[in-house]
Amino acid sequence: MKTDLKKILSPLDGYLREVDEEIKKRLRTGIPIIDTSSLHLFLSGGKRIRASLVILTSGLTGRIPEGIVPLAAATEIVHAASLIHDDIIDQSLFRRGTITVPQKWGNKVAVLVGDFMYSVALNAAIQDENPAIFPLMVIGTKDMIMGELYQLQYADIDTARREHYMVVIELKTARFMASCAKLGAIKSALGAEDCELLYQFGLNLGFAFQIVDDTLDIMQDSDQLGKDVESDVKDGKITLPILHLIEKGGSAALEMLKQYIANPGNDEWQAIRKRLIDTGAIDYAVQFAGTYVNRARSILSRFPESAFKAILLELSDFLLSRTY
Repeated sequence: MKTDLKKILSPLDGYLREVDEEIKKRLRTGIPIIDTSSLHLFLSGGKRIRASLVILTSGLTGRIPEGIVPLAAATEIVHAASLIHDDIIDQSLFRRGTITVPQKWGNKVAVLVGDFMYSVALNAAIQDENPAIFPLMVIGTKDMIMGELYQLQYADIDTARREHYMVVIELKTARFMASCAKLGAIKSALGAEDCELLYQFGLNLGFAFQIVDDTLDIMQDSDQLGKDVESDVKDGKITLPILHLIEKGGSAALEMLKQYIANPGNDEWQAIRKRLIDTGAIDYAVQFAGTYVNRARSILSRFPESAFKAILLELSDFLLSRTY
């Protein structure tokens, strides 16, 4: 199993370079504050997983269709806009190994440039000749914003529920990844049944991606992830490992978490981290994510063998085993 994302996606290098150029072309306005702030995250790297999903699913017919690059770029612009707004809400200092947009330019610029980026991405979608593309992009974007609001509504750790967590990650992450997978299918003129299958493929992949992401916030350090770690716990966000710890540790675990949220410190964090490992919360979350990867792989089994399908399978495995 390949664990290097660059190697897995290397057959797409040419397309992903075109995606990066398309992003720059669409975000550049000639107004310095817009150009520098909107491109800031892209210049710091990123996995380009959403763009890759669009390209790969479009290739399941055997060839990648014309006009796929603007759509792939649009998904990455939407994703980056959501990260900028997330960094405002979470008051994050770092993202992709560099200072966040709100920290560098302030919240006013960050709010506006995020809105600008959403509009640029949706404009790219509405320009596509297929009338099904734009509604799918709009709905995927809407769901992400709904998920953020839902997370804020159920942010109290005292009333944390697994069903709330699952709704949040479906809205914030899984549905947009599902939309990305379906966008490629629609663009390549796959039938309605296959388009829906690939939506479900992306949905399951999105669940797995976010659950693993929540474990990395606990297990990795800032240098490895390129962003603040332990921030989910510090901010009182409800994640699957935290829910598992509360379920296993009861009121004592809940009190430990509440004390850390009220007065975060490194010693307290290390104690929580140890409890998360000792109670099997991390292993449980990874195994739970694995069930979604297995579902995604099962869906792909219905499609004929191809180079693009093979890459999608490798990408699915990577999302479960990744360390960044």
